[in-house]
Amino acid sequence: MSTIQNWQEFIVHQRQNETGCIPTGYEMLLRAAGVEYVDYSTFQEDFDLDIEKDFRKDHPENNFDSVAQVIQGSYPDVHFAREIFEKGEGKNKLAKIEALLGNSQFILISLAMSPFGSMGWHIMPVVDADDEFLHLLYIVDKAGNPDVRPIKKKDFVQIHEAFDGGNDIAYLESW
Repeated sequence: MSTIQNWQEFIVHQRQNETGCIPTGYEMLLRAAGVEYVDYSTFQEDFDLDIEKDFRKDHPENNFDSVAQVIQGSYPDVHFAREIFEKGEGKNKLAKIEALLGNSQFILISLAMSPFGSMGWHIMPVVDADDEFLHLLYIVDKAGNPDVRPIKKKDFVQIHEAFDGGNDIAYLESW
């Protein structure tokens, strides 16, 4: 399977640890595509809809669609696609991920964290794959060191089927 070449060149540290995984992920997708007209210096802060959410009661919360819409408001040519996979479609989700990776396309996945002892879900890029594993970029520390975590493809599908949340993927469609 083809993988993302030189993916380490496009990674960035997530500056808002609790809320910023989607804007950080979208920033990485844009960088990987070579989009140069985006202001990356404040990108994460500009498009993290959950910053100071207690003070902005009427704002949308971070999700793949809401963050993409706000980005598109500032950069009309940037279009992100989101695909939702219902229970029973875990193998389809994996197949779509593998197809995008086969085209050397960076992709963000949502994965339920319950099986790992955490709450909610985490948004992460898939940076590599082999016959048995997906390799997920869990986080990048402040020094720029990536924490890549393998997950067996069969476990990835099983988590999709057994746990709530983590049912969608997103990728850069056009720019």
